[in-house]
Amino acid sequence: MDGAGGDVLRVPLVGSKAELEAQVGVELAAGEPAVLPAEARRGPAANQPGWRGELQEEGAVGGAAEESGKRDRSSSVRRTQAIRRRHNAGSNPTPPASVMGSPPSSLQEAQRGRAASHSRALTLPSALHFASSLLLTRAGANVHEACTFDDTSEGAVHYFYDESGVRRSYTFGLAGGGYENPVGQQGEQAASGAWDRHSHSSSFHSADIPEATGGLNLLQPRPVVLQGMQVRRVPLEIPEFDLLDQDSLHESQEQTLMEEAPPRAQHSYKYWLLPGRWTSVRYERLALLALLDRTRGVVENVFGVGLSSLVAFLGYLLLLKGFFTDIWVFQFCLVIASCQYSLLKSVQPDAASPMHGHNWVIAYSRPVYFCICCLLIWLLDTLGSAQPFPPVSLYGLTLFSASFFFCARDVATVFTLCFPFVFLLGLLPQVNTCLMYLLEQIDMHGFGGTAATSPLTAVFSLSRSLLAAALLYGFCLGAIKTPWPEQHVPVLFSVFCGLLVALSYHLSRQSSDPTVLWSLIRSKLFPELEERSLETARAEPPDPLPDKMRQSVREVLHSDLVMCVVIAVLTFAVSASTVFIALKSVLGFVLYALAGAVGFFTHYLLPQLRKQLPWFCLSQPVLKPQEYSQYEVRGAAQVMWFEKLYAGLQCVEKYLIYPAVVLNALTVDAHTVVSHPDKFCLYCRALLMTVAGLKLLRSAFCCPPQQYLTLAFTVLLFHFDYPRLSQGFLLDYFLMSLLCSKLWDLLYKLRFVLTYIAPWQITWGSAFHAFAQPFAVPHSAMLFVQALLSGLFSTPLNPLLGSAVFIMSYARPLKFWERDYNTKRVDHSNTRLVTQLDRNPGSDDNNLNSIFYEHLTRSLQHTLCGDLMLGRWGNYGPGDCFVLASDYLNALVHLIEVGNGLITFQLRGLEFRGTYCQQREVEAITEGVEEDEGCCCCEPGHLPRVLSFNAAFGQRWLAWEVTASKYVLEGYSISDNNAASMLQVFDLRKILITYYVKSIIYYVSRSPKLEAWLNHEGITASLRPVRAPGYADSDPTFSLSVDEDYDLRLSGLSLPSFCSVHLDWIQYCASRRSQPVDQDWNSPLVTLCFGLCVLGRRALGTASHSMSASLEPFLYGLHALFKGDFRITSPRDEWVFADMDLLHRVVAPGVRMALKLHQDHFTSPDEYEEPAALYDAIAANEERLVISHEGDPAWRSAILSNTPSLLALRHVMDDASDEYKIIMLNRRHLSFRVIKVNRECVRGLWAGQQQELVFLRNRNPERGSIQNAKQALRNMINSSCDQPLGYPIYVSPLTTSLAGSHPQLRALWGGPVSLGAIARWLLHSWERLHKGCGAGCNSGGNVDDSDCGGGGGLTSLSNNPSLAQPTPENTAGSGDQALPPGPGWGPRPSLSSSGDGRPPPLLQWPPPRLPGPPPASPAPTEGPRPSRPPGPGPLSSEGLSGKWSLGGRKGLGGSDGEPASGSPKGGTPKSQAPLDLNLSPDVSTEVSPHRAAQDIPCLNSSALESGTPTGAPGDWPAAAEEHESPAAQPLLEHQY
Repeated sequence: MDGAGGDVLRVPLVGSKAELEAQVGVELAAGEPAVLPAEARRGPAANQPGWRGELQEEGAVGGAAEESGKRDRSSSVRRTQAIRRRHNAGSNPTPPASVMGSPPSSLQEAQRGRAASHSRALTLPSALHFASSLLLTRAGANVHEACTFDDTSEGAVHYFYDESGVRRSYTFGLAGGGYENPVGQQGEQAASGAWDRHSHSSSFHSADIPEATGGLNLLQPRPVVLQGMQVRRVPLEIPEFDLLDQDSLHESQEQTLMEEAPPRAQHSYKYWLLPGRWTSVRYERLALLALLDRTRGVVENVFGVGLSSLVAFLGYLLLLKGFFTDIWVFQFCLVIASCQYSLLKSVQPDAASPMHGHNWVIAYSRPVYFCICCLLIWLLDTLGSAQPFPPVSLYGLTLFSASFFFCARDVATVFTLCFPFVFLLGLLPQVNTCLMYLLEQIDMHGFGGTAATSPLTAVFSLSRSLLAAALLYGFCLGAIKTPWPEQHVPVLFSVFCGLLVALSYHLSRQSSDPTVLWSLIRSKLFPELEERSLETARAEPPDPLPDKMRQSVREVLHSDLVMCVVIAVLTFAVSASTVFIALKSVLGFVLYALAGAVGFFTHYLLPQLRKQLPWFCLSQPVLKPQEYSQYEVRGAAQVMWFEKLYAGLQCVEKYLIYPAVVLNALTVDAHTVVSHPDKFCLYCRALLMTVAGLKLLRSAFCCPPQQYLTLAFTVLLFHFDYPRLSQGFLLDYFLMSLLCSKLWDLLYKLRFVLTYIAPWQITWGSAFHAFAQPFAVPHSAMLFVQALLSGLFSTPLNPLLGSAVFIMSYARPLKFWERDYNTKRVDHSNTRLVTQLDRNPGSDDNNLNSIFYEHLTRSLQHTLCGDLMLGRWGNYGPGDCFVLASDYLNALVHLIEVGNGLITFQLRGLEFRGTYCQQREVEAITEGVEEDEGCCCCEPGHLPRVLSFNAAFGQRWLAWEVTASKYVLEGYSISDNNAASMLQVFDLRKILITYYVKSIIYYVSRSPKLEAWLNHEGITASLRPVRAPGYADSDPTFSLSVDEDYDLRLSGLSLPSFCSVHLDWIQYCASRRSQPVDQDWNSPLVTLCFGLCVLGRRALGTASHSMSASLEPFLYGLHALFKGDFRITSPRDEWVFADMDLLHRVVAPGVRMALKLHQDHFTSPDEYEEPAALYDAIAANEERLVISHEGDPAWRSAILSNTPSLLALRHVMDDASDEYKIIMLNRRHLSFRVIKVNRECVRGLWAGQQQELVFLRNRNPERGSIQNAKQALRNMINSSCDQPLGYPIYVSPLTTSLAGSHPQLRALWGGPVSLGAIARWLLHSWERLHKGCGAGCNSGGNVDDSDCGGGGGLTSLSNNPSLAQPTPENTAGSGDQALPPGPGWGPRPSLSSSGDGRPPPLLQWPPPRLPGPPPASPAPTEGPRPSRPPGPGPLSSEGLSGKWSLGGRKGLGGSDGEPASGSPKGGTPKSQAPLDLNLSPDVSTEVSPHRAAQDIPCLNSSALESGTPTGAPGDWPAAAEEHESPAAQPLLEHQY
């Protein structure tokens, strides 16, 4: 390096982007020009707006020499950015052809003159040195500067600036080849000025180039080829000579980088030791983050230090005790080091991490598991040495012996040494997941609890079970400690049995999630907190779901309050009756046989007969629902006889058979323990009996489909196969229930594995799958061992990368997902206004269609539990997965918690327009196999309604089965029409504009603020000019092609032309108002309508870009107005700001209603020609139809509230489409196919996706693990994973469905039992007895006849409101419905025929009213019916009802009743008012005539339809007299 090169400050190479940015900031702040490169100090004032701007964009730089300090700094920044880009990318773009163009001729002449005046002996610049060194070996190599832009001769050197401002040169070689190299940056200002003087040219003579006082300044020589005057980098191909020596080339590159890079500043990190005291750590922030994890607080630091100390202490303790020797000491030290280092820098991502990115919980997994294992090793060793417990033999296994403890200690020791391998495979979950899993398993398998939904709910559920067990333990211990007399059961044991069954029943009906229960308690105890939360949430539309859930939980609690008492009393009575002791030799086998027979018929035979393919042999179900043969379902599913039978048998099984089985086992075992004490102490026996009884009863109440097999295996194994191993039937049953649950898991896993790897149906999604298929065959034994372990610990068995190689994953609870990725709908309530107007967020199909899955979740929340109890989904259990498939909805339903009358589930909705793989799997689950006639390679056919051999074989090798093909559920049918096709021509747009105008007029006339608008001075003054003669609004947005009232003469919209078209419609709308208004053509109403219609059309034109006649701008503007984006840009329309309701209540609904009317126009074009028809249509649509933008929160609220019809204009912007659709929704009942999927298949595929995407980081969107596999529905299951692993368009929160919300099941069972319902039933029974006795004792009739005329059947006291003055109008049975006057006042019963074959009675009721004074008593031939004088008091001993007459009640014997010939007078005494209790259930009073005829057997339906009574005309009194007959009141009360 010569002198000039020595002026450049040499600094080390910049190591990172952060260091470079920090270094530049320091240099600029310090203002040190010495460290800046020469080009940065060069005058950048040549940024001319002409050629330089273009060249800088293309990659060349030029300009004049001009000094500026501010631009020096900007040039330095650009230079630094250029170095950074070269450092990161390693390559730089080259200038385009425009840079290499020819310079002006005057510049060329000036360059030639300067070249002649300078000596050729001057030193060449560094670029020429570089080119000369490369071409020196060739004879006659002529390295020279290019004279013109077109000079491409051998050795010609061109200069240019790249896009980063770096000066470079290019030297042409042989056959178009060449070399690109940077030019050495000079420090002299004169040299920079000399270069800038020639900025208009990129080719110079050697005399014009500043002398290079430095040596070679190489950065990175790159061979390039110049083709078409564009520089490209290609490999250098010069075979005639060799390049520079590689070692010297690298040395020169390093020297160049050392010269160009600025000095690297030293950074340090301040580590605070004490307040005000810190030490410097020689690391920058990014490097320190790469070395250590950042802690989030002091508590986390303290916990980390304490946990690390505990790891060291426990490791030292085990090493001190000598548990490890030889090489295992080193291995154990490695385990200790890995656990401690994970607290400093955790493994991210970990194999057991359920989330992307940094997971702070996973950092504590290794040390926590290490501490637990070390404590377990130390505890087991201590117990083995001390032996505090006597050895116990249970089922042939010796427990609590020294060898038992030492064997368990050795297993824990080996497991601890295998920590690196265990955590590499991810066999242990993170700590919170493990805690939730352990608590859930203990609660489910130990106490019969249900699945947990979170760690908090797991703690709550287990605590509740422990509290119940502790309460029952005392009663059980006290019962078995006292001696039992012969053939007698102690009272304390009967109390224990009653409490056990009652508490088990109550716990089985409660959810593990206490959120709703706490909300109900808070609303009762702390109402002020509830009001405060309601005030905060009042801005959003109210969600009815929380109130419904609280009401359902309230009904369950009220029912349990009664039922638990009843169950406890009945159980106490049965247990105290000594039936279990007296018949213990026979009763047990009778109960076992009965439970097995009922369970086999209920849970095997009936579900098989109801399946779509019974036993995979028949092609149709044997027991079909009524909707099976319907092409389109019209209503709710009908309850069939076999559904009632299934529900009834389940009730008998749950509430009679299994409680009797458990009580029998409890009594026999307790009697045996008291009579013959065994090796267990009484305390342990009491504990085992309590826990086993609680678990078995709760399991029988919650999930009866699996109980009959468990009971059968228990009887066969311990009564016939190995009776000597029996430890009592109760304990045997408890152990077998635990074993059967694990065997079910193992069976499902083996089915999944065999189905997935079957060679005749394997689908290889990648080359790895083809390789792994034969590789997995020799490892079948290892696969079976993994299946056994995974079944024992309830862990998923997942295919590695979707292949045939299976590995065991870590244990998960039934909920499976540790995190809640519940999707959130994007609408106007959670996005900014500017985002809504500009980018229209959430306009993709997936976000808009997610609302339908949310509505489907709400529908399932009402009906799922009841449908499962009716057997419509077949057998079910906790963790089962089902797929609901319809025309466009495909959802996966995951059952999580299964209780007694409650189901907690989660729904995952898939895309409407799924991928190719998803469509293939949807076709597989929806297509029928009845047409398959193949048998191996031939097609012999099949028997009628029987599957062919190929179809039956193929259905057996699937991980799913169709359980129902016609499952009816309430939802929305979706129809979408392309808006472009409906508005393509101008005539169709004109129709839309016309309906737009008429809708605006309609809303103006219907507005309650019309009088205020007409009298508003500002509006009147602004609209006064439109009535002037010759006025026309000539806005360019109006045209004859779309505006029907366009005035050609005035070239705009005028009031006369507007009135000629729309005046009749305005007058008709005004005539429908209750208050008259002026309707002349120049009235304020017409003027206001004209102004609003002009404003609305101008807003549409403004949003549609005014004069544009194409369809896309028009649709864009229509959609903008539809979503409420009105932009008032004309000063003539600013009067509308006087009241914003003119926009919100008139113009905005007008454009939406116009779209609906325009759509109806295609079905019946002439329907709305008459104003009356159009007015009624708009009114009807306004009442029953919700028209809104899908981003409006009102759209979601309308769907979730089950609005009958909705309409929206959707703008879909996908990658491949940009279109507008008119969406029409109609609420109706939809038909779904229910497919039950192997739950272990779902869990295994989910676990495989989590491992592949989170741990292995396979981001390939076409990876083999998501390719379609019809036998396992691999794509649909993997697509339903939580985001971002899968891509469902909707993931619901955990939703609980209760049986009480199912209307059909509620009608079948009669609703929940509560104190209020019992009181209503008693009052209703008393009322029937009251009326029946009154009619029977006085007329000689029977109770049935009195019911017909006296209000029997399903009436209640709520239909008899207490009235001070009973009249025919207010005694019709309903206070909300008035009786219509006239002869058709109401249906009258005809007693001419009783309907059961008996002769008609002699007396017609009500009796005919004869003219003249009323007789003293009726004639005996007309039916002996003595008249009764008015009673003086509330209780009358003489009358139609005798001594049973109760005052204050309307009816035949009430104090307000009158004889048939009398008229009502007087009222009910005030003292009798409290007797009229209004305690009726929620029974609708709106009863149709047909329903009334069904409720009253003696009514003739033909008479109801005709509206006239049957029988002779003389049998009925006149209508006016009927209103005065109080004797008809009981019949009317029952009837209405």
